[in-house]
Amino acid sequence: SGPLNSLCTRDFVEPAASGTCLCGEKEFCLCTPSLAADVIIELEDSVGTVRHVVFIERKDGRGLAMVGGFVKVGESAEAAAAREAAEETGLEVTQLQQWCMFSEPRRDPRRHTAALVFVGRARGTPRSGDDAKGIRVVSISDLQRAPPKFAFDHGQIVAAFVARHHPLEAHAGWRRRNHRSSGGSAADAAYDGSCRV
Repeated sequence: SGPLNSLCTRDFVEPAASGTCLCGEKEFCLCTPSLAADVIIELEDSVGTVRHVVFIERKDGRGLAMVGGFVKVGESAEAAAAREAAEETGLEVTQLQQWCMFSEPRRDPRRHTAALVFVGRARGTPRSGDDAKGIRVVSISDLQRAPPKFAFDHGQIVAAFVARHHPLEAHAGWRRRNHRSSGGSAADAAYDGSCRV
C-alpha cells in the first residue's frame, strides 16, 4: 500500500501504524480503530434459569468466540449486537445491556479493534449461520472450571464476565489458564478492573 495521507497520520499514535481510514479531497482524513459489537448470550431454560452461554466456532480454527461483528455505518452498537446474534445463532436476544469496552491496541492481531461487549438473554436452540463454522453451548459450570480455547482475548473477556456475573472460587483456575495461554500483557489489568467489579 502507498504512504498514508499526511492528514491521516495525526490519528495514529505511531507513524507506522495501520488502520481504517476515510479520506476526502485534500482537507479531510479520519483514521480510527474499527468498532465491534460483541454479545455474551446467556441461554435461559423453560423457567428462565441461565445455565449455559452461547459461543460461535470460528472458521479459521482460532477457537471459540463471542457472538458479534463490526458495527455498520448508520447502525447503533445495540442494533449491531442484536443483528449479529440473529445472523450467527438464529436467536432473538432480549435484555441486551452494555457491559464493557475492550480496546487494547494489540487485542486483535489483524488491526486495532475496539469491542463493545453486551450481555443478553435468549431462549431456544441456536443454529449456526452467517460466517460461523458452528455453535458451541457451554455450561456456566464448565466456564468456571474447565473453559475451552478462545480466539484473541475472548477468553480473558469471558473470564471477567464469569467473575462478575457467575463468581465461584474455581474461577481462579480459569484465570491462571487463560493468562498462560495468552502470554499475559500490560493490558491484563483492563480485564481485571472496572469491567469486572
